[in-house]
Amino acid sequence: MRNRRLMTITFLSILFLIASCDQETGASNTELEPPLAKNFSLESLNGHNEISLEDFKGKPVVVNFWATWCGPCKLEIPFFEKTWRKYKDKGVVFIGIDVMDDKDSAVNFIEELGISYINLYDPSGKTSNSYGVVALPATFFIDKSGNIAVKHYGSFLGRDAEKAFKSYLEDIIE
Repeated sequence: MRNRRLMTITFLSILFLIASCDQETGASNTELEPPLAKNFSLESLNGHNEISLEDFKGKPVVVNFWATWCGPCKLEIPFFEKTWRKYKDKGVVFIGIDVMDDKDSAVNFIEELGISYINLYDPSGKTSNSYGVVALPATFFIDKSGNIAVKHYGSFLGRDAEKAFKSYLEDIIE
């Protein structure tokens, strides 16, 4: 019985280690060819129009998966708004995707903060699942060729994280 428990703990520890290595915060893709971002088409939070990633072909895009029930998500969104306003004239597109959330709560949150970059609604989590998102927030930096240049799991809170965000952003704008 004791050996079985020890083996189970060891197995779960190894499984956790593998999963955490795969979800490394701020890790850029190490494959030879960066993966192509999967297209999606979702309803916008501020209207009834559908917006597709393909609509922004040839532009650098930052996609952030978030929800109002996610504390760190709510804290980093004002930084995204401020940064988007600074960089929007360089052709970069910011897309927030509200995941498995109450739509009214999300709309109210976006309106209260005066968030003006695109925000879409993923009620089932289908789009976030297609990107391999297992926890929020998660942010993807997509270059002009449509490749995912950086996958970042976790928030961009604090000076160092904000600095990293801007560095990733500069890389996809070039």
